Amino acid sequence: MSDRRENSVLFSLKELRKLEDDRVQREQDELSARREAERAAKEAAERSARELEERRRREEEDRIRHAEEAKAARAREDHMRLEEAERRARVEADMQLQQERMRLEVQHRAKNSPVKAVLGASLVIVAIAGGVGYKMYQQHQTELAAQRAALDLAERQKAQLAAAAAKAEAEYRNQIASIKKEMDDKLAHATNDAERARIREEATRQAMAAKTKHGGSSGGGSKSSDSSAPAPNKIRAPGKHEISDNPLEGL
Repeated sequence: MSDRRENSVLFSLKELRKLEDDRVQREQDELSARREAERAAKEAAERSARELEERRRREEEDRIRHAEEAKAARAREDHMRLEEAERRARVEADMQLQQERMRLEVQHRAKNSPVKAVLGASLVIVAIAGGVGYKMYQQHQTELAAQRAALDLAERQKAQLAAAAAKAEAEYRNQIASIKKEMDDKLAHATNDAERARIREEATRQAMAAKTKHGGSSGGGSKSSDSSAPAPNKIRAPGKHEISDNPLEGL
């Protein structure tokens, strides 16, 4: 009888030890699964942030390059127009000078004293040259004023784009923080491993969706700025700063 009780006690102890070992093993498995899910979510968030920042950087570089190319093309066109205007003015002046010389020669043949005609012709030539020079000066000033207006418009649009980018980034960060908080609340009330894994997977999908949404919207605004107005110089976008490599840090 005593042996049976002792065997029963030993069997119960073994069962209890087995149950404890199983519980410890389950906790270790849950911890490993939780760490793996956290690592996967963190890597996905970091990858999303890096891709978003890299895309924004490429788009900004493309926008600045296109603006500089457009500015250089406009400068070449302005220079060519100015040279053409100067060439036409010289040709017209030469033609008028030749005509006046021919007229003076005819008048000289008709009269022996062409002094008055020479003086008159000189005054006419001087007046014509002055008129052409003043017209070219006015045209150049008008072109400069148009260029300054275009540069001012480009600066204003660049500031608006920078503000929009900062707003989009803040919204992205707030959304990531909200996803993390919601996930932490759900994990606190989860009752099993499968539910915790599902909660983390859902949070990862939400983070990827937020990344896709904010990444796409930033690209459109940058492209539209290239077709609307040029940028005068290669200027670093105001207000731009680094995005955290871990938007779901602490999951």
